Amino acid sequence: MFWDNLIKHINGFYSFLKQGTSLKSIKSKIFIFALLATLIPSVILGLLSYRQSEDSIRDNLQRELRTLANHANSELDSWIKQNTLDANSLTTSRIMIDVLSDAANLQQTAIAKTPGMLSDYLRSVHEKLDTFLELTVIDTNQNIISSSSETSFLKKSFLNRFISLDETQQSYILPPFWNEKFNTIAVSIALPVLSYENYILGQLVLTYDFQIIKQKLVDPIQASRGEILMLDTNGGLLLASHTEIDPMIQLSPTLYKLLLDNPGELYNFKDFSQEQVIGLAQKVKKLPILIVAERKYHEVFAARIAQRNLFLTLVCISIFIVATIALYLGRSIVMPLQRLINATDQIVKGNLDIPITSVKQKDELGKLAQMFNQMTDKLRQSQDETSTANEELKLKNQLLEKLCVTDSLTGLYNRSKLNHIISDELSRSHRNKRPFTVLMIDIDYFKELNDSLGHIAGDEVLTTVSKTLSQSIRTIDFAARYGGDEFIIVLTETTAKEAMITADRIRSQVSGIFCKVINQSIKVTLSIGIAQSELKDTSPIDLINRADNALYKAKQAGRDQAHLVSNNS
Repeated sequence: MFWDNLIKHINGFYSFLKQGTSLKSIKSKIFIFALLATLIPSVILGLLSYRQSEDSIRDNLQRELRTLANHANSELDSWIKQNTLDANSLTTSRIMIDVLSDAANLQQTAIAKTPGMLSDYLRSVHEKLDTFLELTVIDTNQNIISSSSETSFLKKSFLNRFISLDETQQSYILPPFWNEKFNTIAVSIALPVLSYENYILGQLVLTYDFQIIKQKLVDPIQASRGEILMLDTNGGLLLASHTEIDPMIQLSPTLYKLLLDNPGELYNFKDFSQEQVIGLAQKVKKLPILIVAERKYHEVFAARIAQRNLFLTLVCISIFIVATIALYLGRSIVMPLQRLINATDQIVKGNLDIPITSVKQKDELGKLAQMFNQMTDKLRQSQDETSTANEELKLKNQLLEKLCVTDSLTGLYNRSKLNHIISDELSRSHRNKRPFTVLMIDIDYFKELNDSLGHIAGDEVLTTVSKTLSQSIRTIDFAARYGGDEFIIVLTETTAKEAMITADRIRSQVSGIFCKVINQSIKVTLSIGIAQSELKDTSPIDLINRADNALYKAKQAGRDQAHLVSNNS
């Protein structure tokens, strides 16, 4: 956040100065250059000092937290070794060996007497050494023989999961877990009990309150403000050196994996209290535990934050001073130039009605404003003349373009455009392997109708039929006047059978036409020839000829009908 704000201020200041550097005298430019030459090195040196201070703090903090983590790891290792050594003396007690030997030899009468004696022995040890939560003796089949508690929290499923007996005669340290019976984090050490002949009879499981470690985590000589956390394999919080914990709290899986995979590396993150901290992690050798040493971010960087605030204050004061000077210079030079720039921008956008009247200096800027106004007057006159000529040319081009591709009477595409359309559709049909259809339409007895009613009425019939054709097809289809009273419709991606339906609909829609010239309705019929495209078609002529043949057969059959030419004919 600090770096972003600082860069934002510097960029804004640079932009402001950049607007004020178009000055009329070299003296003013030298003044601005001297100001920047003083300010820029100050900012750079401040940033370097700030960066070095941050690096130094992080290096010292990393060494401090590594020392804390090593100390906690060492204390935990020492605690495990000491308790294992002390517990070994219990495994050699005669009563424990006798009871387990009897159990192994299946001497039922002895077993009935001795477990009670062993329980009394375990309870007496528990009373003398209150560091234990529970002492439990199990045989080689994971059966509980005796315990210092009335009911042991240990279950056979739990024992089978964590404890195994083999010939190595080694001790086992069970991972710390939340013990509901004792309402605390517990850790258990299982040691083998050997017979007089040195074979395994069973095991002694000693359960400790893991909170005992808490007082050993912080070195009283090197008192540190750091915090030591111990996490299980799921990222759950087992122990904290300075605060009370909730055993249900867990670190996010992503953060836990990051710390686990990068032991000794310093990271910024939010701890269990959702407070920003800096910390590093270290693995424990004898237990599946991750030690995290951390310190509060605001405590570590308090001095640096104060230094940052002082630096920002000085920078702001410098910016204020420079801005005041730049504002003074801007009133006399930069502002008129900005007005000229804004006016030029409007000219680029096409707005020429922008005379400059606010620049009244009798210097170079005033002379430039006067010449600017003369230039805009001439540009305005030229623009008016050019606009008039362009408008006329545009209308003529539109008319010419329309005349090139449409029929002047009907407004449909002309024959030249039709050839291009069919050629394009043939290319598309060859690529997509989908046919299209051509309808050739002829108005029945149009010559007699034209002769009897007159050419004006005949033209009205042609335009009315053309309009009906345009309204009867889709937007992706094409209608063209082929010549005289003949029309052609191109139905894209349409089979001949589908085209037959369209042809019948067109015939029914033009059956009665009201002619305004003679003020009466005229019965008009159409003969339609239908041809579907084929892969062997190479030019529009091939398709049009087949449609023309189909039209001829429709007329032979009595007109007022549509005829479909087969692909094989």
